[in-house]
Amino acid sequence: MRYKADSAEAFLDAAPAAVGNSGAPALRLGAYEGPLDLLLELARAQRMDLAQISVATLAEQFEAVVAVAIEQRGVPLPRLADWLIMAAWLTLLRSRLLLPAAAAEIVEAEREAQDLRRRLADREWANRLADWLERRPQLGRQVFARGEAEPATATMASAPPPADTTELLRACLRLLVLPHRDRVYRPRPPALWRVPDALERMRALLPTLGEGADFTAFLPPPSEERAKSQLQRRAALAATLMAGLELGRNGVVHLDQPHAFGTITIRAERLRVGPGTERPNPNR
Repeated sequence: MRYKADSAEAFLDAAPAAVGNSGAPALRLGAYEGPLDLLLELARAQRMDLAQISVATLAEQFEAVVAVAIEQRGVPLPRLADWLIMAAWLTLLRSRLLLPAAAAEIVEAEREAQDLRRRLADREWANRLADWLERRPQLGRQVFARGEAEPATATMASAPPPADTTELLRACLRLLVLPHRDRVYRPRPPALWRVPDALERMRALLPTLGEGADFTAFLPPPSEERAKSQLQRRAALAATLMAGLELGRNGVVHLDQPHAFGTITIRAERLRVGPGTERPNPNR
């Protein structure tokens, strides 16, 4: 006990010297008497129990000291600001002792605060997104579609009926149970009027047509079995043209077409043999 009393007296004796050296205001707070800056250093080093200090007493004495300093105008403004920061730190450290560190109420309050901040942030982002969508061109106002789509009923009506899966599987089974037969696929070409047929017909008709004839005169007659359908007639036309070009290349006939896509005239080429006589030239 004697040692503690001597330490306290030594501290009180050294307090005026500390006040004079640092220029901080001296306070009397019951458990502590000395400069403000030394009290802050002891509190930060956890060498002073701030629970024994009254915050109201600290505020009253600090206000009185600052009022006297301002009235006397003996303390510069930057030093007054330092005093205010010291007092604020002491008040903050003292206020932290009023709330328990791990109370269930504090944890719940922090969780609710985080949830509130998250909802506010989500709401802010939602508002920004709504503003962005509002500024974009809207269908029917700034931009317009090409037209209305066709009703679904018309599409369903034109679609083929769905296949019966059961009947399809039964048909596949019937094919699988049939005996295996080696069959060779032989395509059946359609009956068409070909180039040799056209050559034979042109050689037969050329002596009877005189000086010239229309190209269509060499086509097979409509009663011909190979010239009834449209495909057969087109094949006959192409074969007759190829036959005429072949005879023209050999010098048997002469083909003439006055203008593009006009009528083609075919006449036989004749070779003069003597005065007043001429015959076809098959070797030209």
